[in-house]
Amino acid sequence: MKFSLSLPILRDVDARDPFAETFELARIAEEVGFDTATIGHHHFMPGNLSDPLTFLAALAARTSTLRVGTGIFQLPIHNPVRVAEQVATIDQLSGGRVSLGVGSGWWPLEYQVHGSEFRERGARMEEALEILRLVWTETDTAYEGRFWTFPELTVHPRPVQDPHPPVWVAGVADPAVERAARLGDGWLCGPVQSLAKANSCLDVYRAACSAAGTTPAWILRRYAWVGTDRDQVVGEVLPAYVDGLMEHWRESVEDEVELELFRRIDAGEDVPATEIADGRLVYGTPDMAIAQIEHYAEATGCDHVHLAFGAGLPAGASDRAGLGAFADIAAMIRLVGAEVIPAFHQR
Repeated sequence: MKFSLSLPILRDVDARDPFAETFELARIAEEVGFDTATIGHHHFMPGNLSDPLTFLAALAARTSTLRVGTGIFQLPIHNPVRVAEQVATIDQLSGGRVSLGVGSGWWPLEYQVHGSEFRERGARMEEALEILRLVWTETDTAYEGRFWTFPELTVHPRPVQDPHPPVWVAGVADPAVERAARLGDGWLCGPVQSLAKANSCLDVYRAACSAAGTTPAWILRRYAWVGTDRDQVVGEVLPAYVDGLMEHWRESVEDEVELELFRRIDAGEDVPATEIADGRLVYGTPDMAIAQIEHYAEATGCDHVHLAFGAGLPAGASDRAGLGAFADIAAMIRLVGAEVIPAFHQR
């Protein structure tokens, strides 16, 4: 079982190194056994990074074994040749430690401002994924498509990883999951989807991999809050955390299971935080977290779990899209590294 994590954006605008705490969390994660650290991507949204690839270059320079990646980068908005150059540069800087997690996002404004159409996001993703693979694996190559056309060229620098940096494709709609099977190196399961939805997506993904002749590989992403005091986590933190998550999920919810959950809440039903969290989060004490991850693994066959500690909240005016200060997140990373990860590495 591999474990990765999402890094929160902790920023002190008055400091000489404003992202020092985020970089320190990556160092701790590397020290305690996490495989990969990822950064998200949104434009015009407080608490998010508009340029995660530049940030990954800095993160790669501050680590030595930890893989660095995006989770996710909104590929259809941007020129894929330029993205290929940037990611290959990070691959060189890191000695072959970068992964590119991509998705389509949900906010039309980001497409509009960058000269794209939100309704064309699927087709743009198709072309962009084809172009990434093409320019990373071939030299003196040209492309003619609906959105992108370029004459014969060679992208420099060349990536270190062979045949290219892994590309993980997110999405829960059937076309997006099928696209991950055909054009990606793996599928990223969204952190808000229930276990039942994850399994239905996996059915689509595995069938699409079989049809495309590709090998299934996927990462289960879950929001998380882990601590030593069960009553404190379950009774105090979880209700507030789930309330914040639900507020943010409204902006992008698509699945009927989640839509039904919102209908129950909007009708006035008092849905317990634990009911919402079960099958969607990793929470509680280390023993509880181990049991939940074991359940996910048994139900889905996953061998890579990605944890986002306190993440997924609307940023508002706080410039933070998550719950918990540096000390809280650092303590959870150390706790999972000391008690949860070894439980799976010893098997």
